[in-house]
Amino acid sequence: MVRLSPEEKIYIIHGVEDNIREDGRSQTQYRPIEVETGIIPSAMGSARVKLGNTDVIACVKADTFTPTWNKPDEGKLQLHVDLSATASPWFEGRRGEQTSEEITTILNKAYESIKLESFCIVPQVKCWLVDVDISVLSCDGNMYDAIGFAVKAALATTMVPKIVASEEDEGEKELQITDDPFDTWTPNVSNIPCLVTLSKVGDSVMVDATNKEEQCSSFTCILAVTETGKILSTFKVGPGSVQPVTFSKLILEASSIGRSLHSELLSALKKENGLRKREIHGFLN
Repeated sequence: MVRLSPEEKIYIIHGVEDNIREDGRSQTQYRPIEVETGIIPSAMGSARVKLGNTDVIACVKADTFTPTWNKPDEGKLQLHVDLSATASPWFEGRRGEQTSEEITTILNKAYESIKLESFCIVPQVKCWLVDVDISVLSCDGNMYDAIGFAVKAALATTMVPKIVASEEDEGEKELQITDDPFDTWTPNVSNIPCLVTLSKVGDSVMVDATNKEEQCSSFTCILAVTETGKILSTFKVGPGSVQPVTFSKLILEASSIGRSLHSELLSALKKENGLRKREIHGFLN
């Protein structure tokens, strides 16, 4: 991460306030987003998201567990983040491990309020425990939003062998994996949120901050937004504060932005699934 001089910060802040950012974007405009799914053959689901120069990979694996008495028909979703030392010098050594743990904690809290009835196999007997491993390969700001896109894209393309329950003589359920390799289960991602990060720079609020813009931010808030625009959770990252009236405006803006992001992401995934075969260019035949 390149440290900015006071003069550079003033230049960036004035640009954001004038709605002309350093790269030409407006305050509510994201950088180009690329999504690619099915990139890890050994994973049950995987996706790679590039948000500008921020590069994230998410891989899904699933197992079964016995649900608790208070949530007999809900599965679990667990996330773990690994920060590559090549992504940023800030992620090297023990500092990188601590940052990884902090981000993992924030993400799991953001997703813990989701109702996961679709992850249930047999109520009170077995549910799906879905683990999502996230690797940050490159970071140029707005890492949380990129992770949110990658998690939803990976889950939307996950294919797990379907488990069938049959009755035994004593009334107990026997679980068997179907013999049909094409008979698979894919999680319902309609309630999986996207993450929208809003940063206050100067007197203005913007989305998708770069590394340089994050250094100029006086307040950063992450909001988990569903496809309908519902806010599931909010998290403040770093120092700084805003007035309650300003925060209310942030929530309304995040709700609108979140709905648009979901629509664009689902459209991109539909196009991705429609590709029969990717064109691969090799150098040895």
